[in-house]
Amino acid sequence: MELQIIKDKKNPLLKRREVSIKINNKGTPSRIDVKNKLAAIANSKPELIVIEQLNTAFGKTELTGIASIYESEERLKQLAHQHLMARGIPVPKEGEAPAPAAAAPEAAKEPEKK
Repeated sequence: MELQIIKDKKNPLLKRREVSIKINNKGTPSRIDVKNKLAAIANSKPELIVIEQLNTAFGKTELTGIASIYESEERLKQLAHQHLMARGIPVPKEGEAPAPAAAAPEAAKEPEKK
């Protein structure tokens, strides 16, 4: 996958960078792959990147997209849309252990001893 940053605009009011990207790839890459590649190029953490759009054209191996790179996690939580943030999180496969937060409610349901 070859990723190029076409336009890079710094938005100091919102404390983020807004980038336009172009990707050359044989197939459509996952959002996680795009975030990791963009983080390596932009010298940032993948957790602070939100991919807002990925557009393909029929018959081409080229994608265009828009992403926002936030300066801090607090700003990310304040400004980014929740459904866009959820798209970039890897889904656990069957057979993998669930997240530790999911196990906590089960422990709270223990029967009371009299």
